[in-house]
Amino acid sequence: MKRVIAAFWQHETNTFNPHPTTILRFKNRGLMFGGDIARRFSGTETDWGSLIDFSERHDWELITPLHAQAGPSGTVTKEAFEELVGFLLGSLDDEKCDGIFLMLHGSMVSERFEDCEGEILARIRQVAGWNIPVVVTLDPHANVTFRMAELSNAIVAYRTTPHVDQVKTTQLACHLLNDMLLGGPLTKVKLIKPPLLAGLDGARTTTKEGPMPQILDLAERLTQENPAITHISVQAGFSYSDIFEIGPSAAITCHGGTDKYDKEANALSRHMWQTRADRTIEFHSLDKGLAIAESLRGSGKPVILVDYADNPGGGAAGDDVAILRAVLSQATHAVFFSLWAPEAVQACQAAGLDQNVALQLGQKGDLRVTGRVKALASGDYLRKGPYARNTVGNLGMSALVSIGGVDVVLTSIASQTEEREQFKLFGIEFEEQELVICKGMNHFRADLEPLSRALVFVDTGHSCTANYTAIPYQHVRRPIWPLDHFN
Repeated sequence: MKRVIAAFWQHETNTFNPHPTTILRFKNRGLMFGGDIARRFSGTETDWGSLIDFSERHDWELITPLHAQAGPSGTVTKEAFEELVGFLLGSLDDEKCDGIFLMLHGSMVSERFEDCEGEILARIRQVAGWNIPVVVTLDPHANVTFRMAELSNAIVAYRTTPHVDQVKTTQLACHLLNDMLLGGPLTKVKLIKPPLLAGLDGARTTTKEGPMPQILDLAERLTQENPAITHISVQAGFSYSDIFEIGPSAAITCHGGTDKYDKEANALSRHMWQTRADRTIEFHSLDKGLAIAESLRGSGKPVILVDYADNPGGGAAGDDVAILRAVLSQATHAVFFSLWAPEAVQACQAAGLDQNVALQLGQKGDLRVTGRVKALASGDYLRKGPYARNTVGNLGMSALVSIGGVDVVLTSIASQTEEREQFKLFGIEFEEQELVICKGMNHFRADLEPLSRALVFVDTGHSCTANYTAIPYQHVRRPIWPLDHFN
């Protein structure tokens, strides 16, 4: 029986979000230890569920010290990072193991470390040494660093965005680790990282014509052509972390010296560079986006107006009211999901159902409105759509308020739009709406896009704006596209 230490620790850090990520944010989203992890995730279509299933079928003794996840948000405090890394390293001190399996994100930034995943791996190597295989799974929005590549024996990222392949990704990574546990040679990771701040269409795989599906096909062909390559993982990077090693990358898990794979590295780099500006979605100004959405409504299917730049799923604060203000001024009916407004939620709770309540909304409380409280909810929901199915989401204490004909969901935890179950918490049937305004980028598309007539993306210029030249980067390496021009 092989003993494997496995941990899940994910956070996508938007360093332009002014709200720090404390240990409380991890507790709100999911913080578990030891046997509680298996009790929660066994049998689910998740990373953990897949790992537990594999370990049972391949006679692994699984040691599970940590599950830690916080919603995308601001920089992780040094106290939160040290507390969580302490739980992880404690298992290495107490337990002998044959392998290590880490389910990370790849874009976590703390007050002290730009490359948190690299720091985690370095501390693990200090305790476990170099003879134990370490396999890492990542999100395709990982900013993979050369330190992460050097300290890992294999890197495997999700291939889909929205992320609906956690089970397949984990199974593949488990097979790579198992081969090494059964006596196969330890593989290494060669990292390719062109001078790009962004690219690969943000990792979207919603259409086969996009640059991400194309490079995944290329990676598959290159792997099949070279038996010394066990896997090629592609990451689009995360553009809202102001760090030196930002941007798209490819990680080649391979045998022998990493200097032997220039052909594959050049092919992957060339594709990233040639498609760097390609996008499968179009961004509109607020006024134009609203006009397009209004022209499409009334077809019997919802039109979704997407607030891309203030998406909590990308680490934005989720409290911008620009779109809400504009819709209210037009006196049109819509559902708005959702606005981070913990103080307003408290006011709704104090007022009670069917009562009118005066609210101050927005980051500065500059949108003053009166609304009627239509629903109150604890915020817990079970995901039933393709994204993270059978896991529990949490909006925190929440309220549905009718403001001038617009039904607005207010939450105490900043939350991206994901699926229909979120709407049902407040008695809203998504399919029956004409216009739905959501804060999101990608994940809502897995469940909601097939039910909708059209998606209209609006860029209001906030911290998840697609206009990277407008973001005040200070720490990214230079020169880098699109901040600099290349001949």
